[in-house]
Amino acid sequence: MSGSSREQKILMRKAFSPLRLAMAGLLAMVVVVAIPGVAQAALPSGYTVVTYTTPRDGGSYDRTVTLFDPNDVAPGDGKFQADPYAGTPGDAIRACDWLADGWGMEIRLDTNPGTGWDRTATTRGNNSPYCSGWASGDIAEDTLIWIQVCLVKGATEYCDQIRTARS
Repeated sequence: MSGSSREQKILMRKAFSPLRLAMAGLLAMVVVVAIPGVAQAALPSGYTVVTYTTPRDGGSYDRTVTLFDPNDVAPGDGKFQADPYAGTPGDAIRACDWLADGWGMEIRLDTNPGTGWDRTATTRGNNSPYCSGWASGDIAEDTLIWIQVCLVKGATEYCDQIRTARS
């Protein structure tokens, strides 16, 4: 066995030790329990997600999360705007529904996981195409925030994973 092959096996063994796997599983459970929200299903099979970040001054960044259905059509998106720009408020979220398919879009923002979502922007109850107003409020600079974008219809929600941005 060559030295590099042996070193790779040792590194692999260290990377996937039972203790590390157990800790990773525990951390995953803590994150799921600690982050607020109702019981949600993952996005339906065949849906994909594209996320864009736009850096702003001082380390903050915007994030847009766009969902795509199995036909590669985007039913809508959710956006976090970190700083005011071109008439758009800062520390704000907005949901847009572009597809008249009976489903709406919703984005949620949280600054303190485990305490419930701090704000929500939704297209529920509106005909497509429609963008919600900006849901805004002051967040301290350089605060890590969590956002989640969901397809919504009545009490049914299909949500993307929780993602981060920075105010």
